[in-house]
Amino acid sequence: MNQPFQRRSLLRAGAFGAMSASLARWMPSWAQPVSAGIAKPLPTVSGEDIQLRVAHQTMTIDGQTSHAIGINGTVPAPLIRLREGQNVRLHVVNDLDEETSVHWHGLILPFQMDGVPGVSFPGIKARSSFTYEFPIVQSGTYWYHSHSGLQEQLGHYGPLVIDPAGRDPVQYDREHVVVLSDHSQLHPHEIFLKLKKQAGYFNRQRQTLAGLIEGEDQPLKE
Repeated sequence: MNQPFQRRSLLRAGAFGAMSASLARWMPSWAQPVSAGIAKPLPTVSGEDIQLRVAHQTMTIDGQTSHAIGINGTVPAPLIRLREGQNVRLHVVNDLDEETSVHWHGLILPFQMDGVPGVSFPGIKARSSFTYEFPIVQSGTYWYHSHSGLQEQLGHYGPLVIDPAGRDPVQYDREHVVVLSDHSQLHPHEIFLKLKKQAGYFNRQRQTLAGLIEGEDQPLKE
């Protein structure tokens, strides 16, 4: 008696699964299950007081592990979600052994909060902290990143979304924040050094105008 019961249960479960899959095709996109192949959303921080910690870490891409500089332990950095009309205080702790900074790309704010060392503020010294504070006077999708050395190329960047004070003029079923960035297993300092010595180093050693003028970058023989 036990075996037929199990077989009937299996058939019933299979029929239910097929029906569910068929119904899912008629659901709006926001109600459909997320595919297992889609990456998990970035951690989100929001509110009037936000804590950001800049530190060394490692990241694995395509099975290879490399050095990175992340914020709150993630690369890209967490999604910062704000609302037009609010005030925000962003407390940045620098755990690095070098200076760092955070530039709020595209935001309208007091110049001393812009986050460019040597231009709008002195930078965040090693093992120290700095608090950015400013009103949010706009809405839209932006990003934030380091303006110190080549830290951005090591992972010190992240998305920033500001929701409008009133009703969102954009209609959508489901929102996805997509951050695009390239990556190399070579350290950015090494890439920069090679490009300074030979402009076409990463151009498959093909001729470039700058290399031709300098007498370098001779193409490989076919």
